[in-house]
Amino acid sequence: MLSRLTERLRATSLRTRLTIWNAAVVLLMTSATLVAVRVAAKSVLYADTDAELRAAAREVVLAIRDLDESAVVAEMRRKAESHEERGWFMHLLTEDGRSVWTSDHCPEAVAAFPPAKLDREENTVQLGQYRYLRLRIPRAGQPAYHVRLGTYTTGLDESLSGLLRILLTVGGGLSLLTPLMAYWLAVRATRPVANILRTAELLKPTRLGDRLLVRGTQDELDRLSQTINGLLDSVATHVDRQEQFVADAAHELRGPLAALQSSLEVAVSQGDAAPERQETLTDILEAARHLAKITNDLLILAETGADGAPVNLDAQDITAIAVQSTGMFAGAAEDKGVSLTLLAGKSVMAPGKADDFRRVASNLLDNAIRFTPAGGRVEVRVAEAPITGDAVLTVTDTGVGIAAQDLAHIFDRFYKADHARSHGGTARSGGLGLAICKSIIESYGGTIVMASRVAEGTTVTVRLPAPPQAGRPRSPPQPPQPAASAGSRPAQPTASGMADSVSFRQL
Repeated sequence: MLSRLTERLRATSLRTRLTIWNAAVVLLMTSATLVAVRVAAKSVLYADTDAELRAAAREVVLAIRDLDESAVVAEMRRKAESHEERGWFMHLLTEDGRSVWTSDHCPEAVAAFPPAKLDREENTVQLGQYRYLRLRIPRAGQPAYHVRLGTYTTGLDESLSGLLRILLTVGGGLSLLTPLMAYWLAVRATRPVANILRTAELLKPTRLGDRLLVRGTQDELDRLSQTINGLLDSVATHVDRQEQFVADAAHELRGPLAALQSSLEVAVSQGDAAPERQETLTDILEAARHLAKITNDLLILAETGADGAPVNLDAQDITAIAVQSTGMFAGAAEDKGVSLTLLAGKSVMAPGKADDFRRVASNLLDNAIRFTPAGGRVEVRVAEAPITGDAVLTVTDTGVGIAAQDLAHIFDRFYKADHARSHGGTARSGGLGLAICKSIIESYGGTIVMASRVAEGTTVTVRLPAPPQAGRPRSPPQPPQPAASAGSRPAQPTASGMADSVSFRQL
């Protein structure tokens, strides 16, 4: 039972555990304090009563020790009457325990109780609800007397009961306030930890300059933040070196690859080589183009990661960029027999660089068309989020789809979901297109997510934050252009950015 409770407690949050432990400790200390107060109060009350009884008994001893028995009884009656209002009782007995005289209020239980420890001059006895002090009275040449002077303890017990009721009331109030105070203390204690967690959750590979806040208190949490910041510094330095290495290598490879590609294009265009050699040259040219594309993509990735957080960027019309990009891919879609549709309404703005947004739209459209078989559909939608005003670009296809186990890695560099998807078209993919899209979108504070099911299609949703300026005027949407007749070649994008062969519907 205890082990199960411990395991359940470990599964709760740190704030909850601190609240429980603080409340338990305070309640335990409060209970111990209340018990100690009651015990101390009882001890003090009984000690004061014993002191009063002892003082009164000594007065009686001084008054009767030199008197004979009849005078002793008379003096005892007089003393009893003087203490009657206080509820005290008196009992006089001989050395052998014979009762000589009892006051009117002396309980029978006390009178019948045999004296004990007669060798002692003084003895205090608690007999039920009665408490009395026995004191020995030595007499010169005569047998000694013993006098019992006592009181009822019901009054003391009632006082203790009243004190106990007060203590229980105070304890009950503390029991109600303790969990609240414990939670407040736990919140204050864990607030720096919560701030560290929130900041850590916002850390991204594209924002390696972010660091945890150091409050300057030099406590354990500050040392934890400094340790994590030191680790982030090392990671940022390592990533910067890697990106710089990739950028330098890509830059150095671009020249030789461009020269190699040009030489191969000249050799292939001449067509004077033997058929086997011509085919080999064509394969080498395709490989050179593929390497050139990878090199260019690596350079783009390195430049995107090195740019840092963009500031003071102009707002770009995402709708116009989607219209232009869709028009550019209209020919490729028509050649493959894929229906390409654009759904857009008013202009939707987002801060950034137009070239970066065009690259994202082109990569998403290229993937969608390449992996959608003939007769399939590709739909591009541009909309504005109703509350935040963010720009939302969605590209949906009815292609081959992606398996669930591959979605978690689809934005990784050089990741290939499967053989069929990697080589589903004649053009080879470098495996960096989606990584470039993710790097660009996250550099502007946006998000890109993908949902897909095998043999049903894929949907990629890009969300970009709205411009910080409120009330920016929006340009009116451009009217759609008429679709081209079947079999005709797609026209170049018109002034509105829309190719003639693209199906356009206004939202």
